Amino acid sequence: MAGEKKFTRIPPESTGDRVYMVHTAEIEFKNFNTVPGGSTDHVWKTGQMYDISGFGGNGKVHVHGDYVNGATGLLAVHYNETAKYDNLVPAVDAVISYKGTDIAIVTAAYDVYVPTQNIMGFDNPEFGLDIDIRGSANVRFAEGQPQLDAWGKLRVSGATQLGNYVFSQQAIITNNFSPVEIDGGYSSWDGDRKSVRVGVDTAASDYVGTQGFAALTSNQYHHYFPGSSQLYMGTALLNSPETTGSTRQWGMFDADNGFFFVVGTGGVNAVDDTGFSVVVRSNSTLAIADRGAKDLYINRADWNGDKLDGTGDSQEILDLAKNNIWWIDVQWHGAGRVRFGTYVDGQRVVCHSYYHSNRYNYAMTQTASLPTCFSNKSSGSTTTNLFVETWSSSVWTESNMDLRDAGVPSTYGAPHVSVTADIGDAWQPLFSLSPNEQISAGVVNHSLYVPTRISAYAFDSVTGNDAVIDLKSEINSVFTGHSFSQVPGTGIDVSTSGTSFEGGKINLQDMFKGRFNEELTDTYNNLQNGAVKNLSEDGGTKSNSITGISAASTAVVTIGESRINLREPQGVNFPFNTNRYGGKVEIFDSTNANYNGLYYLKIASLTTVELYTDEALTVPVNSSAFGAFTGTATLKGFQGSRVIWTFYAKTRTALFPNAKIMVNVNWKEITQ
Repeated sequence: MAGEKKFTRIPPESTGDRVYMVHTAEIEFKNFNTVPGGSTDHVWKTGQMYDISGFGGNGKVHVHGDYVNGATGLLAVHYNETAKYDNLVPAVDAVISYKGTDIAIVTAAYDVYVPTQNIMGFDNPEFGLDIDIRGSANVRFAEGQPQLDAWGKLRVSGATQLGNYVFSQQAIITNNFSPVEIDGGYSSWDGDRKSVRVGVDTAASDYVGTQGFAALTSNQYHHYFPGSSQLYMGTALLNSPETTGSTRQWGMFDADNGFFFVVGTGGVNAVDDTGFSVVVRSNSTLAIADRGAKDLYINRADWNGDKLDGTGDSQEILDLAKNNIWWIDVQWHGAGRVRFGTYVDGQRVVCHSYYHSNRYNYAMTQTASLPTCFSNKSSGSTTTNLFVETWSSSVWTESNMDLRDAGVPSTYGAPHVSVTADIGDAWQPLFSLSPNEQISAGVVNHSLYVPTRISAYAFDSVTGNDAVIDLKSEINSVFTGHSFSQVPGTGIDVSTSGTSFEGGKINLQDMFKGRFNEELTDTYNNLQNGAVKNLSEDGGTKSNSITGISAASTAVVTIGESRINLREPQGVNFPFNTNRYGGKVEIFDSTNANYNGLYYLKIASLTTVELYTDEALTVPVNSSAFGAFTGTATLKGFQGSRVIWTFYAKTRTALFPNAKIMVNVNWKEITQ
C-alpha cells in the first residue's frame, strides 16, 4: 500500500489504527573506499546527501549516522520523499556515491521505525520540531528565526555602523566613491529611481569589447575589529541576468581581496564558474597557488544552503532581475566562517556558508577591512548594455563600539613659516599632509586617519606681539610640484613645496590672533565622514571637456569646467590603470586625430594643463605640427589614490609685516 513507510500498525500489519512513526532506514555496505575507480579515502559526512544507483525518486538518501568496520559497515539514513511514498528500497549491489565519486556497495537495506514523541504542527503533522546534530531545538519567533552573528552571538540592536551609502543624491557617490569607467563602462546616478547603475554600454563611442569595465568602490575600507562580526548588506538588481557576455559582481571586495556574489559571462543559468556563484578572493601567493587563481568560486549548485531555485527551505525561485537585498557576514581572524545570503518575504535566508578553519594553511583573505563594491566587466561576447543597479549598501561591526577609542595618537608640528600673503592676495600654502600612498610595492595604504586637534600660534617675529592670521584647509586642491616625505613614526607624508591653485573642498576656515586651538573629536567622530583616507581604485577615472589645445612647442590644454579634475602623475597600483593608461591621461574624440593619445599632465592653472611625454615632466609635447584644434574633445584618466589635505594662511601685512605661524595637527591612525 502506498505510503506504508509513513506509519506502522499495532499489532503489526493488522487492520487496527495507524500510529504515526518516524521512518528511518539502515543500509549495510561493502567495498568501502575500494570500489574500482572510486574514492580511496572518503569519510562519511553526517548530514549530507548521497546518491544510490537505481534508487527511486531523486536517488538520494540523507545520512545521519554511520558505523565502519574496515571495508564494511552500516549507514543510518532517511529516504527521499518519493521513495518513502512508493515503498522503495535500495537494491543489493547498488553503488553508493558522493558528488559523482563511488564510495561503497549496498549489501542490504531495511526499514527502522522510531517510536519517538514528536512535537508537531496541528495543521500539518509533517511540520515537527527540528532537532540538530547536537540535540538543539530549532526555535523561531513569529516573524522569523532569531539571528546569530558570525560569532554565534544573538543579533540585537547593538551593532555599530561603519559605512552608510543610500544613493538618494549624486553627492553620496561624489563624497564616498571613486567610480571607474573604462572603454564603455559607466556608473550613472538616476534621480528618479534614486539608484546607481554600474554597467558597460556597447553603444558607447569608446567601447572596447574585451576591456569595457565599470566599478563603484567605496573609498572607505571598513575597519575589521577582531572578534566582532563584520556584516555587509546591500541591494542589487541585474537587468537581463540570463544574458551572456559580462561579469557582474556585488559585495565587499576590491581587486585583491573580498567576499561577493557574481553572475558571470554565462548568465545566471550557467552551472559553472560563468554562472551564479559566491566568491572568496585573496591575493596571497599561497591562496593563488592552491586555488589556481585569486578567486575561489562556489557555484550555486554547490551551495550548502538555500540555492534560491525552489529546492531550498524558502522554496523561493529568486529573480535577480528584481531588486533584492543581499548580505554577507564574516568571522575572519584569518579563518572562521563566511555566510552569504538574502531575504525572502522578510525572512533571512542563508545561501552558502564557507568554512576556512582547520582546512587550509593560509588565511581566507589578506584582510577583512574591505570596501563595498559593484562592478561590471565585459567580454568579447558582450552584445548589449548590461548593468547591476543598487539603491543602498552598508557595512556594520556587530558590537557596541566607540570608534573614537580606536587608533594610535600621532602629530605633525610644522616649522615656523613667514606669512607674506595679504588679505587681498591668493591664499599662501603652508604645507600639505597625505597618507602614505603605499604600504609596500603596489599595495595601497587604506588606513584611516581621524583628526583630533588643530592648534597654531601666530606672532610678529620682530616685535614678538601676537599676529592676526586667517587659516584655511582644503582637501584635494589643484596643485603642481608636490614632493612628499614621511612624517617620522607615522603613516602620513608631508609636502612643503609646489604651487597651489586652490579649488579643493574647504573643511576649515577661521581667523585668530595669537593662539588657535580647534578640538575635532566631536566633528570627526565616525570613520566614513570623519576620517582622512586614500581613494580607492587609484582615485577612479576622472574627465574634463577640452575646449582648446595650443599648437605650440609646449602643448597647453584648456578645459571647459571650473577646475581640472585630474592630477599630476601618481603611483600606479590599480590593474586597470596599469593596463589601460599606465599612469597617463587620454585625449579622445578630437576631430584632429593628431591630438588623440596618451600623455602625462603638468598643472598650469585651475583650468589649464601642459602635456608631457615623460613621467618626470621634463619633455613637453611639441604640437606645433599638429595643426589647429577645433571643436571639443575629452580628457580622461585616473585621479590617483592620494588624498591631500593642504593648509593655507593670510595676514594683514600692513599691521604684521613680519608675521610667522606654526601649525600643529594631531590625529589617530587606524592601521588596516
